[in-house]
Amino acid sequence: MQRVIMDQMPRQSTKSGLQLVVVATDFSARSDRAVRRAALIARDAGARLVLAHVVDDDQPEHIVAAECDLAENALADAIREHAYLADLSCSSLVMRGTPFDGIVRAAQQHGADLCVIGSHRRAFLKDIFVGTTAERVIRNSSIPVLMANIDPALRYRSGLAPVELSDCSGRALNVARSLGLLPRTRVSILHVYDAAAAGMLSYARVHKGNVDDYLAESRVEAVRDLVRFLEPLDLGDIDYTTVVKEGTAPSTIVDVATEMRPDLVVIGTHGRQGAIRMLLGSVTEEVLRRLRQDIMVVPVRDA
Repeated sequence: MQRVIMDQMPRQSTKSGLQLVVVATDFSARSDRAVRRAALIARDAGARLVLAHVVDDDQPEHIVAAECDLAENALADAIREHAYLADLSCSSLVMRGTPFDGIVRAAQQHGADLCVIGSHRRAFLKDIFVGTTAERVIRNSSIPVLMANIDPALRYRSGLAPVELSDCSGRALNVARSLGLLPRTRVSILHVYDAAAAGMLSYARVHKGNVDDYLAESRVEAVRDLVRFLEPLDLGDIDYTTVVKEGTAPSTIVDVATEMRPDLVVIGTHGRQGAIRMLLGSVTEEVLRRLRQDIMVVPVRDA
């Protein structure tokens, strides 16, 4: 069951592929960052913006109904009063359910091209097993999700895109470009490779010169692999540079992001679900937990 306030305006024609943005708010300072970032993105793209709030339905009906009314009024006040929402095609949406499920349903049912969320407080042991609301939204969403962490006063000027040379990484780059979110300049495409045999060669007391040769050959091959991966991608007028690092993900990704300090990190993720993913996590989830930049995750569902 849901209560909805939606305008009936048709989608506007945009130069980018971004036509509808859904942003989740719980009226906190963290979600206010997300709303302001979503408003900036929607204004640049000429897209519609939907402000969504989820009311927890695991409580008595009269309390749920009262909270829905309060949320509808608060959203209407925000749309009317906040200057950063002025002149936007903006509407509000109130959903019932658990926060992460309501946000995912709001984005999917309304055909959003992008879902924007804020970072959330952690709940210690609970997060070890199921993740924060933001992580659970990303884990279950079939559309790109942007987690807003930084001050949204400025447009993105620099970006970092870690790639694993898979279809998943290629899709992440193409989607970010088609939505107009990749900065036109200063985009670094990062490939992290693992020269796994180097440690074994050293342990076996192979001559250092031979180990160095192996490391040099591994780097050359990694560079060639990245070039071959990028050739078929349609990155258009994106001015990008490539970065190749030997190491392990996600620690190397975090180190590079800490050094470069991009405004936006774009990463693809496979949509695996179930107990194995919940307990083991993923490179993407580690990046989400450790970086403080805005992060856009593009999901690719496994068969």
